[in-house]
Amino acid sequence: MTRASRHAGDQPSRPAAEASSQPSTPNPAPSDTAPTPDPALSDTALPDAALSEASPAAPSETSPALPHAAPSETPRAARAPLRAEAGSGVTDAPARTTVSDIMPSETLPALPHAAPSETPRAARVSLGDEPGSGVTDAPARATVSDAALSEASPAAPSETSPALPSETPRAARVSLGGEPGGAADEPERAALQERPGVVMLVPAVLALAAGLWDLAGPPPWRDEAATVSAAGRTLPQLAHLLQSVDAVHGLYYGLTHVVASLYGTAEVTLRIPSVVAGVLAAAGTGALGRALGVPRAGLYGGVLLALMPIFSRYVQEARPYALTAAAAVGVTLLFVRVMRSPTSAVLAAYAAALTMLAYLNLFAFLIAGAHGVALILSRGPLLRWACAVTPALAAVAPLAWLGSRQSAQVGWIPRPDAEDLGRLAVQMFGDLGGATGPGVAPLTWALALFGLAYAVVAALRRARAARHVEGHATRGLPATAARGERTTAALRTGTTAMQTAVAGQAGTTADRAETTAAGRMEGARAAGAAGRTPAGMAAPALSGQAALVRLTLPWVLVPALVLLTVSWAAQPVYVFRYVFHCVPAAALLAGAGLAALPPGLAAAVLAGWLGLSVPGQVATRGPDGRQDDPRPVMALLASEAKPGDGVLFVPAKVRKYAVVYPPVFRGLRDVALARSPERDGSFSGREVGPRVLASRLSGLRTLWVVGHTGKTGMPDRRRAVVTRSFAPAGRWTFRGLFVERYDARPAHRRSNGAGVGK
Repeated sequence: MTRASRHAGDQPSRPAAEASSQPSTPNPAPSDTAPTPDPALSDTALPDAALSEASPAAPSETSPALPHAAPSETPRAARAPLRAEAGSGVTDAPARTTVSDIMPSETLPALPHAAPSETPRAARVSLGDEPGSGVTDAPARATVSDAALSEASPAAPSETSPALPSETPRAARVSLGGEPGGAADEPERAALQERPGVVMLVPAVLALAAGLWDLAGPPPWRDEAATVSAAGRTLPQLAHLLQSVDAVHGLYYGLTHVVASLYGTAEVTLRIPSVVAGVLAAAGTGALGRALGVPRAGLYGGVLLALMPIFSRYVQEARPYALTAAAAVGVTLLFVRVMRSPTSAVLAAYAAALTMLAYLNLFAFLIAGAHGVALILSRGPLLRWACAVTPALAAVAPLAWLGSRQSAQVGWIPRPDAEDLGRLAVQMFGDLGGATGPGVAPLTWALALFGLAYAVVAALRRARAARHVEGHATRGLPATAARGERTTAALRTGTTAMQTAVAGQAGTTADRAETTAAGRMEGARAAGAAGRTPAGMAAPALSGQAALVRLTLPWVLVPALVLLTVSWAAQPVYVFRYVFHCVPAAALLAGAGLAALPPGLAAAVLAGWLGLSVPGQVATRGPDGRQDDPRPVMALLASEAKPGDGVLFVPAKVRKYAVVYPPVFRGLRDVALARSPERDGSFSGREVGPRVLASRLSGLRTLWVVGHTGKTGMPDRRRAVVTRSFAPAGRWTFRGLFVERYDARPAHRRSNGAGVGK
């Protein structure tokens, strides 16, 4: 079969003998048979063969191309003789190894006079098309990244079913991105996985299911008790509270106040905003992978995030950390827009989102430092980014000042040690950090490292190809142009008039392409020296596995390293929940590792990962899923305490549970309370001194002491007052809490009785 029959697009194939028997006319009519190339020209090719392979389909049989037609109107049958491919009988491989085999697809320029829709797909991908920019084949953008095409030459079309460049089988395109395309169902599976709706919807649905699963199961621990106490106050009382404590959580408390005003302060009700935030974070992780040009990494990363035990732990509690994670993902999506299109509107939105993130969690503002590192690595618009971060920093400064005045709120944090570092590595990659077995963290580490290694290898290949192209662009352009001229002259003497016109235009196109490629290489060198990316060249941060690593790795490392450094050098401020907003980055990095695997193997690894996550998912919903479990304490008091008994909270902030379980404490006397928490503008309220406490203890038959384990317990003076009149009658210890019972001594009862009668 001749080259013409293999490249005629939608034209029927004919035997070579029949094709060679067609007469030559000065003005040939449209024919469904392309002329046979001259054997003498088989060792010549266009200087940029890759451009001819990316040309649009041939025109219809009723509209032949004229000599002055646009390149998109040139019949493929006429252009086919100019190409030398595998299987065409051409033995001079170096002759066709001109630009297509040495220049990566990411550096191929579009035809200068081609319409935007006619630009070769490889060129459109390399020029930094974003999702939603009109490129409909998102999977092609995602898989042909990191110079994968520069390492693999295009395969020759089949002799029975030639594929045009825009009609390349998806299996072949997927295989260029690191996935096998041999199975018949893999193209459809890959296409399904890379659809925008699937990339975002599947993680969102899984996050919603995991968040609602046994939402009432986890016990409301001490911090959730603070949320219930703050949400149930009036706005003036809430403002009074924030002046003395938890100013950094003011925005979250305002949100929960609205929820409580509408639906009450039940623990499940106040946890719903966190569940919604978890859904948004998982969907946003998928959207982030798609925005970076690796939708399968976004899909897998969103699924991993939605089903991580550590993610479920914070999604199922009434605290701001799930909202902080969702906001961090949203801010990072805006950051990607800033790198690609730093317009005033995008910069303003990014600054506003950064400010809102900091008001949800002050330490989450450290993500701006991670973005700065990613921007430096990507040679992005650093100055414009700084112009957006500066007003956000100014807006956050008052909150930071007010929080510094309330530094006693973090005075309980110990200085981190080696055990904390190990727990950080486990929790950042999905596990609870408790005694739940190996969990998902080791496999998540392996996937993240594989994704990192995959991106590094692709970056090295791209760098090697770029050096090869640069050297070729400076040394080989004159020889390439000469070969193009020889091709044009030979075709004019040995082919029909139509072939002569087409060949002349092809030579002109080759010259233009070479000039454009050389100009772009020169512009790239000049722009690299100036620290910017020239127009028309692929920015390093726009898409691909390498771009994903440049973004997620600083996101995982920078906030945690800053808090750890401050904790070691100055005041301890590191707690894992302060860097929980970095978990989506770890999940996305692991998702990139899954996306680099063949689909079948990726599905098997994901199934194994899901199996490892089950123990952690069960544990986080059990009684040991939080730092303390007040439910058995409340059950004990409800069954044993009698109306009129006294209760003493140690320390005073344990009084928050009286707001969470009002029926339990309704009949008990708070013997130490001097001013209620609402009036005092605090969670603990104000308590009386030892003398007043001694007078309040008189007349009581039983005193119940409720406190946190691991604390110093009652102050010595207060304990002396209690033991003077009461004797210990029992002690119960639960997770994070203890209960002590004191019964009045007989002498104390008799004296109290005589005193009462007088």
